[in-house]
Amino acid sequence: MLTKRVFVSLTLLTVFALLLAACAPAATPAPKEPEAPPAAATEAPAAAKPITIQFWIGLGAPDNVPMENMVKQFNSENKDGITVEYTNMDWDTLYSKIVLDFKTGNAPDIATMHQTNIIQNVSLGILQPIDEIYKQAGIDASDFVESAWKGAQVDGKQYAIPNDMHPLGLYYNVDHFKAAGLDPEKPPTNKEEFLEYARKLTDPAKGQYGVGLGYTGGVPFRIWMSLIWQHKDQDVLNADRTKAAFNTPAGIDSLQLMYDLVYKEKVNPQAEQDFEDDFKKGIVSMVIDGPWSISDFNTVESLHYKTAMIPVIYDQPAAWANSHTYVFPDNKKPEATLAAMKFAKWMSDHNFEWSRDSGHQPVRISVINSPEFKQLVNWQPFAATVPVAHYYPATVKQAEVFGRQPTSPFVVMMESVMLDKVAVPDAIATAEKAVNEILAAP
Repeated sequence: MLTKRVFVSLTLLTVFALLLAACAPAATPAPKEPEAPPAAATEAPAAAKPITIQFWIGLGAPDNVPMENMVKQFNSENKDGITVEYTNMDWDTLYSKIVLDFKTGNAPDIATMHQTNIIQNVSLGILQPIDEIYKQAGIDASDFVESAWKGAQVDGKQYAIPNDMHPLGLYYNVDHFKAAGLDPEKPPTNKEEFLEYARKLTDPAKGQYGVGLGYTGGVPFRIWMSLIWQHKDQDVLNADRTKAAFNTPAGIDSLQLMYDLVYKEKVNPQAEQDFEDDFKKGIVSMVIDGPWSISDFNTVESLHYKTAMIPVIYDQPAAWANSHTYVFPDNKKPEATLAAMKFAKWMSDHNFEWSRDSGHQPVRISVINSPEFKQLVNWQPFAATVPVAHYYPATVKQAEVFGRQPTSPFVVMMESVMLDKVAVPDAIATAEKAVNEILAAP
């Protein structure tokens, strides 16, 4: 047993040891391995909600091929979950079908439409204004040719996104020019030169004609209208678009010239149905046609051709033109309309590729001024024609007045004259009466 003195001594020693420990410096801890920074949060972007839109195409061959290829490219590239299903049909079918299907709620989400058909479809309530949604999709209106952009407006509202322009121009066979002693670098620029060249290029022994204008379809009467617009202050309809304005000396003389090329000058084949095919075969040396034929003519290896602006036959340069546009039926489906507008923007951003592959004149100013486009030599005369291009006069009766169907007033007029069935003044008077009746109808 410990004595009281020993117990007290041990207790004091223990307390003393504890005090020394409390006063001693703290031990330096061993360095720790630096901690790795927390991994950054990597959330996968939300997948775009899939949506399928319906696209109706009215483009015929050869334009339909590059259009369909671009749709397929968009479907494979876009990150917005948009799938475009397209249906190709001829223009007349598209224009009638879109009216019928809109009434039953089955109109497409987006469709091609000529600029001059917009006003008629707006009047029927089919198309919706797109001023807000094209901005939402990021489309820059300032980069479009003004006549094409504003031509897609009705009462100050935007109803379409222009895709191209297609004015008429002159195509001519380089080999024929050389054989006739004509300089291929100097195409005809006026009436005298045009007639001189056509005569020199005509060789009955070879079955070769200087020019081919055709007589059926839309192009012949567009050539005639171009000649009317080459007369100063002349138009096809009056200022308020209520009556015909072509039964004039300018209208008669322009059509008489086309008739004379066949039956007086004999430089144009009689009853010529397919002037484009005749040009490809070397039967005719010059044709007036749109840029849509570039891609087709380029497929003929033996055809060496150049292009130029239409010769100024009368007072001033002028040529018929139109535009393909994208329109958006008023389906009351905002998500589908936005998806369709994103598709239209992608197509517009590829305006160079469309022009290169289809032949049509671009409407994006940045593309027109680009080095790539300027290298496309045969496109440049069409680009130069843009400032003097004339569209059909805007009317809600556009399809009836300017249609290409066999019963259209201008198709009937051209066929009756170019087949030598009716005298020029009589044919024009008949067309005038038909147009006035259409315009006066409710």
